[in-house]
Order: sequence, then C-alpha cells, then structure tokens
Amino acid sequence: MKTKFNNISHVLFILAVFALFSCENNSGQLEILTKENTELRDDYQNQLIETRTITKQSDSLQTIVNSLQNEVLKMKGEMPVYNASTDDERAIESLVKNMHKGWSAMLQNDDTNELLKYFLPQYTTSTVRVNTENIPSVDRKNNSNFEEHLNELMSANELSVTFGQTRFLYTEVKGNFFVTSYRTKIRVYQQNKEVYSSSLVTLLAGEKKDEWKVGSYNWVTFNY
Repeated sequence: MKTKFNNISHVLFILAVFALFSCENNSGQLEILTKENTELRDDYQNQLIETRTITKQSDSLQTIVNSLQNEVLKMKGEMPVYNASTDDERAIESLVKNMHKGWSAMLQNDDTNELLKYFLPQYTTSTVRVNTENIPSVDRKNNSNFEEHLNELMSANELSVTFGQTRFLYTEVKGNFFVTSYRTKIRVYQQNKEVYSSSLVTLLAGEKKDEWKVGSYNWVTFNY
C-alpha cells in the first residue's frame, strides 16, 4: 500500500513538474506574442502617420498645382481684360492701333513720319529686350536718337513687322494726360523670312494737343 502511495506521489510530482515547465513555456510564448503584437501596433501607427503625412503633402501639392494653373490661365489671356469705357479711352486705344500700323508703314515706305506723326515733338523711349539667346539689354532714347534708330531699321534689307491682337490692361485719363498699358505679340521678318517673334508689354503715356499723342514710349520684349 505504501509502495502504491509512493508511486502515485511520484506520478503527481512528475505531472507537477510538467505543468510547471508548461506554464513557463506558455509564459515565454505569451511574452513573445506580446512583444510581436506591440511591434505590429507600433509599425501600424508609423504607417498611419506616414500615410497621413503623404496625404497632407499630396493635398499641398495639389493646391500649388491649382495655383499655377490659375496663373497660366491669366497669362494665356483667359481672364477678363480691361475695356475702354469713355470716348477718350477709346481714342487712346485707336492711337495705339494706329501707331502699330505706323511701324509697318514706315518700314514699307522708308518714311519715319509714318510712325512719328503719332508722337509729340519732344518724347522719350525706353526698351528692355531679352533676345533669343536670353541676353538682356536696356536702351533709352530721346526724340533725336530714336529717329536715328528708325533710320537704321529702314536701311536693313527688306525688314518688316506685324503686330498681333492687342490686349489693353489699363488706361487712365486725367485732363489732357493719359497712361495706358497693353500687351501684344510681334513678328519680325527680313526678306519675307521670319527672324524672330516677340512677346511685348508696353507702357505708353502722352497728352492731348489737338489730338492724343505719345510722349513716353516704354516697352519690354522677350524674343523667341
């Protein structure tokens, strides 16, 4: 009987030891699982933060793209432009268009008066030009040396110029004085072959003496 009791005790001891080791193994596995779960949670949170950051950056980029698209629309002339509302403003716009015709007529007829008849006796001009090689230059002239410049242009071999549509940006009249700004495109030809085209922005000012005439002629051109 004592032997049987001893055998049972021995079996129980073995089971207890096995249970103890089993608990230790389970505890170890639980620690491993807990650690892995923590790592997965941290990784998920990091991915979530990165996703939100990327989304925010994408939204910011889209905002920039939309802003640039609006600027392109403005440059393409798809936004509203200034329209003359008085007789004087309309007369000044006619002066600009006649002056453009005067450029073409001057080169065709070799006569500076075709253009200068739209200018006051005393006037100044200023040109900022970026040529086809992207080299800038600034040229300021008065009524005497500007005419010399025109004579040089006429002496060039079969030089001609055409103006595109003129878009007026702003015109203001105060008494007998005016200022207007506009943009257009021009094409320059030599012997009927296009030499270059230009994007042209002009600021024109003058006064009325019997009729509106130019006293200050300032323009910026980008040649292509």
